[in-house]
Amino acid sequence: MRWIEILAMVATMVTAVTAKDVTDSIWNGMVERNAGNPFLIHRPKSETPGDAVSEGVGYGLILAMYADDPVNFNRLLEGAEITMWNGGCYDWRVDKNGQKVAYGGATDAEQDIAAMLIMAHHRVEKGEWQDYQDGFYGRRASTILSNLWDRGITSDHIVMPGYGWGGYQLVNVGYFSPAWYRVYQRFDPQHDWNAVIDRGYEILAKSPGYALGLVPDWMTADGQYVSNGDLGYNAYGDGRYLYKDAIRTLWRIGTDMLWSNDTRASAYITNAADFLQSIDRANFFQMDGSLVPEGEVWVFDGGQRTRPRREHSGLTVGMWVIPMVLQAPLERQNLTSYLLQYYSDKWDDTDNELYFEQFLASFGYLFLSGAWIDQSN
Repeated sequence: MRWIEILAMVATMVTAVTAKDVTDSIWNGMVERNAGNPFLIHRPKSETPGDAVSEGVGYGLILAMYADDPVNFNRLLEGAEITMWNGGCYDWRVDKNGQKVAYGGATDAEQDIAAMLIMAHHRVEKGEWQDYQDGFYGRRASTILSNLWDRGITSDHIVMPGYGWGGYQLVNVGYFSPAWYRVYQRFDPQHDWNAVIDRGYEILAKSPGYALGLVPDWMTADGQYVSNGDLGYNAYGDGRYLYKDAIRTLWRIGTDMLWSNDTRASAYITNAADFLQSIDRANFFQMDGSLVPEGEVWVFDGGQRTRPRREHSGLTVGMWVIPMVLQAPLERQNLTSYLLQYYSDKWDDTDNELYFEQFLASFGYLFLSGAWIDQSN
């Protein structure tokens, strides 16, 4: 029996707040609190308060898709088209007024956006949604994938962190999205997305923390720490810890295990679950399995706030529940109850920016609920 069937079966055994209740609440709250004019998911307490990034477009489209909200899906898509689209990709950051302040494609965002456009295209074909414009979802997905292949994937099939930079000597494993590439392969068979899957799993297995299900935010394709160069937007600890970039590996590889039952995904997820053992240990880690250094903080909200780098929160719990429930689906009810401790009308975010934690905790909850299904089939 496939993992997705097992989790769906277990989901029917649990009576609690429904996935739709939570997803709708979180998404509606994001629209109310974070959506600006033009409509984008802004970051009210970021390093430069009020800005918006293409990552938030991808994440927002995911939540709109799984909240079955085509109206706000299209509003967010239109906001990105107006402020970020440059003809080939979405320039990755705008200020609070929607003016571009950073250029070029962020590969993770382009991948998430393309996957959701393909799912939206499929829902139009099934008669569930109406297209933003006639044929737009499919056309825009095709344009993104063409540029992603040419500018975000190396000739030896390594996912680059940004368009035109990175590669063998600079890899962000948290961007590796094998489940998305399977979606692309069906939609865009003229490119060999399966080769990107194979190359990515080769790189993942070389992580210095692989035996524990850990990967660093940044590494080389042969599993070394990055010793020099531009580490990109997030460079905490010289990229050597499983922090806010790498923790998404749990979600991205977990999705591939759930949807395709890939044995390489299963091996990694098993390592992660065996390492964590108990969800009350969810946090950010060094590659030897120890927590990130004690006492360190990150600064946000324009320098007005700080937050400990060690973090047991809706964010870290939301990511770590994924390997835990995939390894032990009968623990779904306990894991759901544990994660819901951080939920009211949003995920607990004391002094947070009402952004990143909201999304990642929601993705973990969708996993637990049984609602995280491939909508491109």
